[in-house]
Amino acid sequence: MKTNKNMLDERQEAELLKIERNGCWFAFWALLAAILIQQIMGRSWEQLAGEWIIFMVLAVYICVACLRKGIWSRNYRMDTKTNAAFSALGALVFSGVVFMTAYFRKPEAIRTCLMAAGITFVVLFIVLMVSLSLVARATQKRREDLDREPEDTDV
Repeated sequence: MKTNKNMLDERQEAELLKIERNGCWFAFWALLAAILIQQIMGRSWEQLAGEWIIFMVLAVYICVACLRKGIWSRNYRMDTKTNAAFSALGALVFSGVVFMTAYFRKPEAIRTCLMAAGITFVVLFIVLMVSLSLVARATQKRREDLDREPEDTDV
């Protein structure tokens, strides 16, 4: 079957892009939720490998594609305050998963579970903060490079 040119007008194209964007982000967050819930339930990493691979491919693709275009976010600034907030949120969620996983395995060792979650929070916050800062710097540099490139002019 032969494919035709784009049959959508500008409004329909914008609506389709919005639908695809929402579907992509729904799949991203649903995969993350599925992985975290299954981890808390005690599933092994071998059982989570498929979801994890798909999640990571999607995450790396979005990150690299945005970096290549010099795009950071539609709603958030590239600054230390934003990086710290998202680092804290990510570390908090993951340390919560660590706590729940440890607690379900050994409910009598609550102090150990809290220590594991605390250490996870501190280490992950630092890793995320450094990672976000490096990606923000690379995105800013790429944006500056793209702004310096001469535009194509049709004569």
